[in-house]
Amino acid sequence: MKRPLTMRLALAAWEIGRRSSGFGAQVGGLGLVLEELPPALHRVAAEFDIALTVDTLSPCFAHYDREQLTRLDLEIPARIEGRQIEFEVYQKTFSEPVTLIDGRGGEHTKPVTLRNLYFWNAAELHWTDADTLYAVDPWQGLKAYSAVSQAIAGYLGATDTRRRPGRYHTVHLHDYHVGLTPFFLDASALERIAFHFTVHNATYQGLAPVEMDRGEEALARIGLSGRSLFQDYFDFFGHLNPMRACLRRVHELGGRIATVSGDLDGRSGYAYELSQSHSEILAAATRQKGAPPVAVFVPNRHLDLFEKLPIAGITNGLSANNRPENLPALRAAAVRKAYEEARARDGAGARVFRDDEVQVARLTDDFDFDAARLEKRARLKRLLHRECFGWDGEQEGEPAPILFAMMGRLVEQKNFEVVLRCLPELFELAPEARLVVQAGAPEGPERRRREAHFTSAAETWPQRVFFSNTWDPLLAKMILAGSDFTLVPSQFEPCGLVDYEASLLGSVVIARRTGGLSKMDGIGYLYDWLDVGDPAGEARALFEVIERAVRVLRDSPDEHATLIRRAMAVDTSWDRAARQYMTLYRYGHLAKKWRLERRRTVARFATKHGRDPALRDFFRPAGGEFADPLDQALLATLKGD
Repeated sequence: MKRPLTMRLALAAWEIGRRSSGFGAQVGGLGLVLEELPPALHRVAAEFDIALTVDTLSPCFAHYDREQLTRLDLEIPARIEGRQIEFEVYQKTFSEPVTLIDGRGGEHTKPVTLRNLYFWNAAELHWTDADTLYAVDPWQGLKAYSAVSQAIAGYLGATDTRRRPGRYHTVHLHDYHVGLTPFFLDASALERIAFHFTVHNATYQGLAPVEMDRGEEALARIGLSGRSLFQDYFDFFGHLNPMRACLRRVHELGGRIATVSGDLDGRSGYAYELSQSHSEILAAATRQKGAPPVAVFVPNRHLDLFEKLPIAGITNGLSANNRPENLPALRAAAVRKAYEEARARDGAGARVFRDDEVQVARLTDDFDFDAARLEKRARLKRLLHRECFGWDGEQEGEPAPILFAMMGRLVEQKNFEVVLRCLPELFELAPEARLVVQAGAPEGPERRRREAHFTSAAETWPQRVFFSNTWDPLLAKMILAGSDFTLVPSQFEPCGLVDYEASLLGSVVIARRTGGLSKMDGIGYLYDWLDVGDPAGEARALFEVIERAVRVLRDSPDEHATLIRRAMAVDTSWDRAARQYMTLYRYGHLAKKWRLERRRTVARFATKHGRDPALRDFFRPAGGEFADPLDQALLATLKGD
């Protein structure tokens, strides 16, 4: 019987999810991917005849209780600002029941062990906590990212089996924070390990300022050296750009660059947007508007490597636990647990919900539902209205309220302010419309200004606009499960999470067609707008689709019901993405073999013909954009480099 191929895979990332365990971290979609992808890979591994091991490598943040982790007998050196530091390595294993697909298409459930490895150094990570994962100062962050990348590289490159190192076949790097790892590995490790790199958000590239002509000194601060290294990999208009370095290095090693939405050819979603230049976006905006735009947003932030290297799109999934029939937050047990925790913290008068009727209903009743059982969803909508506005919202002879939801961070990317421009027209079109917003701005000088816009709207229309800047997971799920529409007007969205969550819960998405939000085509309403310097124009484009959605809900309830069912049926399974990643990892091994065959071909040819004067006199490979890698390799071999 043929034995399955063994594959040891390491996923490296700054966020890894599992926040509720006390040994994980998450700010956005990156953490969710690192939590949900490993079991999904195990689920499909047998289809590829692969015996899979998945380890997750990440920083050990300062708030982790290291006494509850297992420390490995391993200290890894790193060099930062000319001083040598040591990293401690800890591990923790998680066991999850995973329904595995066998090679014949059958399924069976078994526990799968997932191992997390954490790298700790107090000097570089002391400033972190559960809510502070990324440094505000670019150099503080870059030093921490480089130090952890050095620690990961030291672990990957270790060969002493007594220390239980990772002899990995494939390393999948997620975003630039850990992307410097290959720069700290020797040739033998790079020869045996296949590297791939996923871009989760190209807006953040880790730029750090560099004084004029001091790039080599800047690299020395993070443990690297060489003027040519700075110029070839890191230099970005005089700044140090780790994203640029990661892209080029992984590509040179034969790995693939991927991002979190689109297709494998990079012709759709965020993968396509990253390949577009400023001039291409400008031309598209001009065609769309019929006039030159005021300004456009360039997703790749003018890093032209994205335009030159092939980018594959692999769209994120979302766990089936987010479906309304499975969602714990819709069950009374979750509310009772939150209530007991609140009472223990705040005393007997603690509350989970403001309204008495809502609190009693949520403490006693389950509100799980599916597309064939929407009665509980209708009741949730009434309770949501009561919680936000103090009354049921239904009066005899009056139309039922239409609830719009918005949820997320109040940051420029999410573009929530454009919705406020639509409110006067929306309330004129539909006096029964309500807007429920749960969103807070990050700490900083912009926080008060951004939140003030929504506070003012809630004060202007107290019976039509509800705003909370406090994150409440139980209320968040209730908002999505009880609203008619969810507004997602993002300026850019690499994949999108709330659009998936809302759709599964029956809230029809109204979104700007950008990045991963394009996956809502056919199950929601999309509008097109590229001129970010013309918010009034965008508000008109958004209101047109809001108006269309309201008219369908009012005048064609059957059509709206069909759209709800279609949205709830959206396939968010990780299976497709996991299969594409497994294929990517198999490709990495083939690419290594191909590179080896190329070197052998060059070596054989050089041995056989290297002394021929015709080759010596006339072999002059082209450079620049006309360069051929095999010709360049042959030239280096002939020169003895």
